[in-house]
Amino acid sequence: MAVTTEPIIVSTSLPTIHLDLLRAENDSESKKLLGACRNQGFFYLDLTSDPELCKLWEGMLARMKHYFDQSLEVKMQDARGSDNYGYIPVGTEAGSKPNSKDGYETLKFSRREFLKGSSDLTTSIRSESDYFFSWIKEANTITLMVLSRLSTQLGLKGSSRFEVDHADLEPSLSTLVLLHYPKHDEVTSSSNVGHLKHTDVSSLTFLLVEQWGLQFLSPESKRWEFLAPKPGHAIVNVGDYLRFRSGDELSSIVHRVIPLKEMQEEDRYSIAYFFRPNDDASFNDSTGKRWTVKEWHDFKFDVFRSPDTLDAKGQFLTGMMEEEKRVVTREGITS
Repeated sequence: MAVTTEPIIVSTSLPTIHLDLLRAENDSESKKLLGACRNQGFFYLDLTSDPELCKLWEGMLARMKHYFDQSLEVKMQDARGSDNYGYIPVGTEAGSKPNSKDGYETLKFSRREFLKGSSDLTTSIRSESDYFFSWIKEANTITLMVLSRLSTQLGLKGSSRFEVDHADLEPSLSTLVLLHYPKHDEVTSSSNVGHLKHTDVSSLTFLLVEQWGLQFLSPESKRWEFLAPKPGHAIVNVGDYLRFRSGDELSSIVHRVIPLKEMQEEDRYSIAYFFRPNDDASFNDSTGKRWTVKEWHDFKFDVFRSPDTLDAKGQFLTGMMEEEKRVVTREGITS
């Protein structure tokens, strides 16, 4: 199955923001951060000033490889039928090509599990929960700091600051997602391909990845461009909530995952922390419709599973970034 005939185009426009400078509240770096979130919607975050953080990344990668190497029968013991915790097998959602299914399996840890101090898993990975909870703590702290720098640069005060909708002890659907894209072989069907184009159900997404496959629809070139993985660097992007909450000041950009070639020739692993607002926070979408964060989250995940039924033109998956504006309701989509 041919996945793409497009030429391999690598983005050269993505800026690099330095974690140590953000932590030091460096004004120039914070201005650079705002520019990246306004213009590209994505940026590299240089973590190399924090070797312990990079070591934690390595440890998580080793543990998740061991987990995904287990039989499907064992992994399914961790299936919870949830979008926020537990195991989900390959092929649960639509794939990146028509009439295909997705090409990844996931293991998810919710921030709610972290806050209560225990995982809802049952297999041996449960004993490793504290390791992944450590990353939730680090990623949550970093993304909250990024929100604070953006609020300050935009001149937001008091209750208008982005952090207000991310109160630590209020319910939220923030989630750590471990993703494995199995290589195509006699076990994994080549009809299971990548991750379909979408924008993220988050305020910010904090991604660790060492292999190729992530593309974004560049707002500058208007074409699909691969984002090169960089050692010691996370890739961070703006999600739907920040775009709507900022009145389109910040950019939630359409992206997807596909193999570099026609087949997935190697196992691909990525670690994503989806930093989300409190469940009852609300916003207006591009049509002016009011949503709570939980309503948006739940409906959009339904769309991931049934895009042809709920979102035939991909308008909802792409966060209303398509040129044709359509009105979205909980029941479906109407012109």
